[in-house]
Amino acid sequence: MRTKSCLLAFALLLTSVSLFSQREETVLGERGWGFSGLWGGVSWDYTPYNGVEAFNRRGFFGFEFGKSLNVGWSHFRMIDDIALPGETARLDFNYNGGFIGYNFMPYKAIHPTLNLELGQGRVRHSIEGNDKTFTIQPSAGVEINVFRWFRVGLEGGYRFVRNVDYVSLSDQDLSGVFGRATLKFGFSWGRYHKRPDYSRNYEK
Repeated sequence: MRTKSCLLAFALLLTSVSLFSQREETVLGERGWGFSGLWGGVSWDYTPYNGVEAFNRRGFFGFEFGKSLNVGWSHFRMIDDIALPGETARLDFNYNGGFIGYNFMPYKAIHPTLNLELGQGRVRHSIEGNDKTFTIQPSAGVEINVFRWFRVGLEGGYRFVRNVDYVSLSDQDLSGVFGRATLKFGFSWGRYHKRPDYSRNYEK
């Protein structure tokens, strides 16, 4: 229930942002949500699994629309498998999925972001074997425009892991908060959406 409530709130927030932006651009006569860029990169997540601290590495590639909306694919993998507390077993985790994100005022040097990722994955337990899972990760943070082709992101979120079918582990054991640092490379073309200067019309 907690997962569904969080996802519903996050989805409503993304939808309201998109609708507001579309309405504003229509009223002001600005361009819409056309294809505007390509981006890819790598991220590192710091996060606990069943109380054990670990690092994930993430690679991603996506398409940008309207200078703000990002849609693409990502792959996560635990950098090193971990030893479970009180056991001789070791754990490894990875998943592939899609993502959708929104950048607020991306023309600003530092701007806020919202992201949602989800996909199927696999957990490898050295004693109980492999198990397929489903992962959902909403997050929020800030992005820094270092160059036109290079951005740095910092964000935090929560990882919801479902369908875990082990005797010694549950969904809650593999779910948890995470902090992320991202290096993003690519290019965005076209003009940013900015409010027109009406003062010039009055001066004339």
